[in-house]
Amino acid sequence: MKKFYAIGLIIVAMIINEQAFPQKENAKSPLRGEQQIELSEGYSFISSRINVQDPDMLVVLATILNENLDFLRNSQGQVLRKIGPNWVNNIGDWVIDEGYLIKLFSDDSFTMEGDVIDPVTPIPLELGYQFISYFPDIQKDALIAFESILDDNLDFIRNSQGSILRKIGPNWVNGIGDCNPGEGYLVKMLADDVLIYPGSSSFTCGDPFTDPRDGQTYNSVQIGDQCWMAENLNIGEMINGSEEMTDNGVIEKYCYDNDPANCDEYGGMYQWNEMMEYTTTPGVQGICPSGWHFPTDVEWTTLTDFLGGESVAGGKMKETGTTHWNPPNTGATNESGFTGLPGGYRLNGNFNNLGNNGSFWSSNENGANAWYRKLYSNYFDVARLNNSKNCGFSSRCLQN
Repeated sequence: MKKFYAIGLIIVAMIINEQAFPQKENAKSPLRGEQQIELSEGYSFISSRINVQDPDMLVVLATILNENLDFLRNSQGQVLRKIGPNWVNNIGDWVIDEGYLIKLFSDDSFTMEGDVIDPVTPIPLELGYQFISYFPDIQKDALIAFESILDDNLDFIRNSQGSILRKIGPNWVNGIGDCNPGEGYLVKMLADDVLIYPGSSSFTCGDPFTDPRDGQTYNSVQIGDQCWMAENLNIGEMINGSEEMTDNGVIEKYCYDNDPANCDEYGGMYQWNEMMEYTTTPGVQGICPSGWHFPTDVEWTTLTDFLGGESVAGGKMKETGTTHWNPPNTGATNESGFTGLPGGYRLNGNFNNLGNNGSFWSSNENGANAWYRKLYSNYFDVARLNNSKNCGFSSRCLQN
C-alpha cells in the first residue's frame, strides 16, 4: 500500500510540475551541462543534477577509481569498492534523485556531463532513512530548499558534517544552513512524501518576503546601497519578561507587557546574545532569516550618513503620525521607508517607554555592552549608544 501511495504522490507532483512548466510542441531538447563534484577526505554525502548518457557507476566514477577512494554506498547498503585488484560495482547505475555516501582517503573530484535535470523534478521519499540528491544549481537555505516537506512526515535532514534540520518545539530549526550543489543529504521520514525543490527566487528589494521558519511575511526597503527589513523582527517563542534568555536551542522573544499582541504590532525584543545566537562575530546571521544578517555598527552609520547624519536621520527613519509614536513625534517624515517603531525596551524584568523610544541592536560589542541605535518621539536625531547585552531591544535585519 505504501508503494502505491508514494507513486500516487509522485504522479500528482508530476502533473503539477507539467502544469507549472508546460512543454511546447516544438520544445528544445534538454539543456546540456556539466557538474564537478568536489570530494573531501573522510565520509560525505554527494549527489548530482546531471543525467549522464552512461550511468554505470564504473563509468561515472572512472576518474576516481584510484587509491583515494575507499567505497561508495547507496541508501540500500549496496556498495562499490575494490576487492583484490578489481573494482566491484554492486550498486549498478547512478540514480539521479538519489544521494550517495562516499569515503575517501584524500581529497579528489570528478565531473559529470549530460542533461541538466529540472530543479523542480519530484523526488519520492519513503518511510525510514534514505540518501537524496540536491537539484538546484545555487545555494539555498535548507528551510527554503526543503519547504515542501516541512510537515509531520519529516523527522530530520542531516548533511555530511552531521548538522541537522529538525523541529524543536513549534519551529523548524536549521542547523545545516545552506544546501550546496554536489552535496547529498540523509533524510529520515516518518511517512511517505514527495520532495520538490523550489524554483528560482525573483525577490527584489522592496518586495515583501516570507520567513520559511514560521511563515511570517516582512516588508523590505532599499535605502542607498542597503536593503533593510522595513519591520522589526518577530521570530521565536514568547517568554515572560521576568526570565532571562538562555542558549537552549529555541529562539526566544519578549513581548512588551508580556502581551503577544504587542509583538504582532511592534515585533519581538531580544537580548543581544540571543539575537546573535551566542556568537560575537559582527555581521552574523544570528536569528535573522537566511540571506540576511544583523547590521554592524558601521552599517548603521552607513544608513544614518546616507540620511544626512545622526542629527536629522531619526526623523527620516520614524513612522509618521501618532498611531504608534506618542506626540509630538518630532520631525517624522519616514522618507527613507525604514518605518521605525517605538517598541520600548525590557531590562531586569521591567518594560519601559512603549510609544516614546525605539531601540535597535547592532552586532558589535563594546566591552561588556553592545552598540545600538535609538529613536525618540520628541527629537529629530538618532542616537548611537551602548548598553547592557541583557537589555531587550528591537532588531532589524539587513540583506547580505
